[in-house]
Amino acid sequence: MRTLDQQENHPVTPIDPGDAWAVAGPDQEQTRDKPARDELLPGFAYDLRIGRQNSLEFYAEVAAFSARVVAEIERRAPGAIDGYSRYLPTALREAPRTRGEYALELLTAGMAIRLYGDVARRTPAWVMGLARKLFALRRRSPRMKRLADFLRAGVFQIFMRRKGHRAGTANYMPNESEYARLPRLIEWLQATGEFEQEWRRIANWRAYWRELPSADAENSVILSLDLFDWFTGEADKALGKYTSGVHPFLENAYAKRFWREDQLFCGRLPAEYHLGMVAAEVMNDGLRDEFRKRPRKVLLVPACMRGARAETCKAVTRDLDITCAGCNPDCAVNRITRRMRRERIPVYMVPHSSGFSRWLERWQSDPGVGVAAVACMMNILAGGLEMRARGIASQCVPLDFPGCEKHWKSEPVATSLNEERLVQIVSSPR
Repeated sequence: MRTLDQQENHPVTPIDPGDAWAVAGPDQEQTRDKPARDELLPGFAYDLRIGRQNSLEFYAEVAAFSARVVAEIERRAPGAIDGYSRYLPTALREAPRTRGEYALELLTAGMAIRLYGDVARRTPAWVMGLARKLFALRRRSPRMKRLADFLRAGVFQIFMRRKGHRAGTANYMPNESEYARLPRLIEWLQATGEFEQEWRRIANWRAYWRELPSADAENSVILSLDLFDWFTGEADKALGKYTSGVHPFLENAYAKRFWREDQLFCGRLPAEYHLGMVAAEVMNDGLRDEFRKRPRKVLLVPACMRGARAETCKAVTRDLDITCAGCNPDCAVNRITRRMRRERIPVYMVPHSSGFSRWLERWQSDPGVGVAAVACMMNILAGGLEMRARGIASQCVPLDFPGCEKHWKSEPVATSLNEERLVQIVSSPR
């Protein structure tokens, strides 16, 4: 398959595509004997339970809305999906994906243009070059990671941070060609290190648009913007109750931050959370049959699910493998490990983002393995795209709410996931 380096002329720094997937920070799982009022602590950026004991209603609602989103894109952009789906296997030698996934990519392109096109246009080229070098440095040298992140934080704060949260849209200028500005937007997304998979998919769409007459290409780009604008309004009505904490978070805890390298990651708007919710449904649906066919399944969970118990955790470590030793009966990892044992599915803890990508390198060449993973909502889209790109049959389950102190809270808050949803996904008929 041709790489993006062969398709585009702008510089590309080799990156580890999994960093945006693993859940970072010490999340703490709730115990079963805690009272409901402690399990439903307020103040999360998103919460799939919204006052209920579990998130089962969310999964029913997001499934219905995701189907409506895909149907709307099919109705309004059938020609774009047709052309793109024919282009990728022939021109880029990429294995076919589902039309729902292609529709999601078109929506993602509209999101990036609408929300980040203006700041990308305003960011000087030398700043993007510096950000790209700092990102490469943190990957290449663990010893220099702290310094690189400190400098990246300054670059983001001064030059690359989107201004304003309530508007939620870029300053769209109809007299300017959004199609012509795509190379700069792609370069900006890459330079941030926060959109590692998204920029690759948008670059593929740009490669396809380059084959069209300029007017058709421009119209297709405008269509992606129109679709995202429609999505923003409809998603707010359908899923907004699950993200009611985003703006309070941005206007309070987030607004007090200054020199932090997670500014872009934590500064997402409700529509981006909603896109992650729909992405989980669409990508799970696209890979479900292939996942079911795999004779062996594995489950990856973030090690941060141990929370405060991590200090006394007796997990067994062998090379990449970190497995539960069953030392605490109330630990979520222990509980999930016991449930998965009934399905003959091993559970591995992933301590950090780079570990996640190393796991994927192990399994991308093994056609007998299906991988299920648990992640924060903001990591779902990038993680699903990465596993798809690696040819791994995968499924994902988002955390019900984020609570790690690294990104979301001044102190870690017990997080959870819908274990019934997890069992439903991984125990599908083989």
